[in-house]
Amino acid sequence: MITVGELKERYWPLILSKVSPGTGRAYKSAWNTRVGPSFAHREIASISPLDVEAEFAVWPGARSTRIDALSLLSAICRVAVKGGFIGSNPCQGAEIPRARESDPSSRALTVAEVDRLIEALPTSGPYRRFVLAMLYTGCRLGEIAGLRVGDADLAARTIHVARTASPGLNGELVVGPTKGRRVRMVPLAEPLVSIIIEAAQGKGPHDLLFPGPRGGYINSKNLSRALDWANVRDTVKSFPPGEEPLHWHDLRHTAAVVLFLAGVSPPDVQAILGHASLAVTQLYSDTRRDAAKRGTAALSNFWAGNRRGQHDGGESAAITGA
Repeated sequence: MITVGELKERYWPLILSKVSPGTGRAYKSAWNTRVGPSFAHREIASISPLDVEAEFAVWPGARSTRIDALSLLSAICRVAVKGGFIGSNPCQGAEIPRARESDPSSRALTVAEVDRLIEALPTSGPYRRFVLAMLYTGCRLGEIAGLRVGDADLAARTIHVARTASPGLNGELVVGPTKGRRVRMVPLAEPLVSIIIEAAQGKGPHDLLFPGPRGGYINSKNLSRALDWANVRDTVKSFPPGEEPLHWHDLRHTAAVVLFLAGVSPPDVQAILGHASLAVTQLYSDTRRDAAKRGTAALSNFWAGNRRGQHDGGESAAITGA
């Protein structure tokens, strides 16, 4: 019988061909640190959903990295099903504990924090333009790096997002489709117009809109190094102990929250940000916070009409009608 390790070696190029370079890097790490040590020697037909659950429980690292490992194992098992080595994918029957619902909006910058970010940037130059483009569009860092002059339509006040410039499987630069492999349009807000005009000056439509000072692609490493980001970010926004410090991706979270605050509908926010599902977009909505505000008003009105001395520390009769 064939082992998981043998399947991985035989079909590795096929598995990688179906995912983005970023996911491929995560798969490579997942194999070396989790999936390989746990399952490489195991015959694929011997693995049960319970085996998958047991290994997931003891894999080291954050939940997101363990999910990456589970995704890789599932991809290998799908290949095994198609090849007739097993009848079903054991990963599909594994019960994985649900994660606590995330709140990406908590990572967003407030207006005051945006002001501090802008003050921390150089007064001019390519790195300032690049960061402001992320802030005002909500695009991913690689999407801003991949923009060309012709992608910005000043007349229509829109930007055509069709590609991303991101590290490949081995760290090499890869220019390819966006994360969701979808082309989308994003609004060109007024504060960004003059920045784009400045960035496009003297360039042709196929030139990079936001290159580095030498004309090459900007990535997270050279951007952070140029702006001394590790020493600057906590002056912009700090988080409680145990949470990650401010990331460049948090500018995308900021843009999502601002879109909702500006009154943009959830489906439109989803289209602008390129989210795969509306459920992801709704995480940025302030619906739950608004529910608490509405509840505060309702409860205050209720208690105002049913005080009966309890606010003064006296005994009161039981509330009726409950």
